[in-house]
Amino acid sequence: MSPSNSLQVTLGGLQVSVLIATFVYAISCFQTYLYWRSKFNDRIGVKILVCLVWLFETAHTLCFWFYLFTITVKYYGVPEELDKQHWSLAVSIVFHGLINGCVQGYYSYRVYILCGRHKIIPIMCWIVCVIEGCSSIAGAVLFYCLDPVIFAANVQFLPTSVIVLDLSVGIVNTTTLCYYLLKRKTGIHRP
Repeated sequence: MSPSNSLQVTLGGLQVSVLIATFVYAISCFQTYLYWRSKFNDRIGVKILVCLVWLFETAHTLCFWFYLFTITVKYYGVPEELDKQHWSLAVSIVFHGLINGCVQGYYSYRVYILCGRHKIIPIMCWIVCVIEGCSSIAGAVLFYCLDPVIFAANVQFLPTSVIVLDLSVGIVNTTTLCYYLLKRKTGIHRP
């Protein structure tokens, strides 16, 4: 593949992914709007969590747009800029870890409420959420301090482990919630 084709694929993938992420962010904004408009009688902690996740999502999306602007407008025609570190990508990794930690931590709390006296599953999920958050911060610091090529070659285990931890907690939370909700299902009896 020629350098110009490689650059087109890289920039094209970057633009498409930022546009998709922005669309998902718009859905998140709409959900937040509907939440506040419906005026649920939730505890103050849940309301704060909704605000925090929305703020983190906003910052995460802004980081991606800033990076896209930097690469495609500010350094237009300078392909070497793709090989340099950018603070916006490192900060977006931190926000990604914070978002996942908040959301999965909340679902772990729901499991904690439903599971009765069997508290080991939500406690393990909370521990994994903290490890995931710390790993995201460590990954962001390493990504910013190291050359991106060196990071991709030598520190691949860290982003992979963050993804595995996130998926693991998500699967455990989902299956546990389904189990306890199914167990408590009373059903509707029609005459």
